[in-house]
Amino acid sequence: MQLQRAQHVTKLLDCLPYLLDGIQIPARQNPTWIRLEMTAKVVPADGSSLAVSLAGVPSDQPAIVVGALALAIVCHEAGHFLCLRSIGLPAAEFALGFGPEVVNFGRSPDGTEFVLRAFPIGGYVRFEDAKTVKLEDGRMVTEFDARSTPERIWVLAGGVLANLAVAWSSLAAGALIAGVPTKDFLPGIRIQAVDDEAFARTGLKAADVLLRVGGLDMNFAGAQVRQTVAYINQLPAGRPVEMLVQRGAEEVMLTANTITDPNTGLQRLGVMIETNSVRVLAKAESFAEAAGVATDVLTKLLDEQVKALEGLFTGMGPGEMVGPVGIVKQGEDLVAAEGLLGIFIFFVTVNLNLAFINALPLPALDGGKALFVLAEQVSGQRLDESRKQNVELAFLLLVFLGLGSITIKDVSHLFEGK
Repeated sequence: MQLQRAQHVTKLLDCLPYLLDGIQIPARQNPTWIRLEMTAKVVPADGSSLAVSLAGVPSDQPAIVVGALALAIVCHEAGHFLCLRSIGLPAAEFALGFGPEVVNFGRSPDGTEFVLRAFPIGGYVRFEDAKTVKLEDGRMVTEFDARSTPERIWVLAGGVLANLAVAWSSLAAGALIAGVPTKDFLPGIRIQAVDDEAFARTGLKAADVLLRVGGLDMNFAGAQVRQTVAYINQLPAGRPVEMLVQRGAEEVMLTANTITDPNTGLQRLGVMIETNSVRVLAKAESFAEAAGVATDVLTKLLDEQVKALEGLFTGMGPGEMVGPVGIVKQGEDLVAAEGLLGIFIFFVTVNLNLAFINALPLPALDGGKALFVLAEQVSGQRLDESRKQNVELAFLLLVFLGLGSITIKDVSHLFEGK
């Protein structure tokens, strides 16, 4: 009974990608669309090749977004399920959602029940816990826990691998069919927003591009926001700093006065900045080219996930944390702005988000469970099951306390029209 409870409860954490950092959806900033040919020649795109694929988006956007979330969760759980079957073990239940059972799709010949539950914000594959195995030390464990370290890690990694495979396959198919949206990085750091106070103090305007600040050169493609912020943070207080700025077709020199953050004592310009990039469509003419495009875009998106996670701890991440309500709202906005292309972006991003967060070595996540398995292998001893459950349940409680706060904020934003 205790093992069954743990398997039910901890699989709730498969929805953590939505709870911890939200989904990093590209901001809608009226970007210039161009097509990036595989020969590296960039030409203006008239969008004609997308006319069919972007037309006729259903108006029921919330259902589309929830459907994309649910499909990504099914892909994740299918990865666990298939890996479990590959080592010869059955699953007791394959569930989408939590709470009361809504639809039971029946039982497979090997005994797996396929169930849709009331709240589709996650899912789980429940291992067959009725069958137990006696270990050498006399303890009774499930058949899964009695398996070798490589087999258990293979099953635990199945969800992450499945989401990565789905994201990569989607990107490759998209590159062949219509082109995959990605970024082409330009020199400098773009000024995203400037209020009146910051304009008076720095002379900067929105859409300006920083090419040099003091002794920091940013006049190259792919200049990093974090590096720029770190340099500005360490500037001497009260000493003006010279900046080389591209404004339209001209380069101008400005002298800015920084301000001191009262909480950290670090220097700031007081403006919002971002990488200087334009959106492009990477179009492939063969499967080999599509594979290259998919790998390149996947790598860039995973890098953005890493930066977003770092931003949670440094305060320099994009946007803010959102819960399931906020995720659906962001997805609706993206679908409304981009049509079917928005659905594609959202689905790929959700899969990567699920893979990335579940791979983290945190209690109750797939990465945390794998870490427990590795710890047992290194120590040569089985960890106490009740202690593992207590750690995971404590983490689960903290997550849902945070989720409640974030959801309240998301709902209030809906009523405020944000």
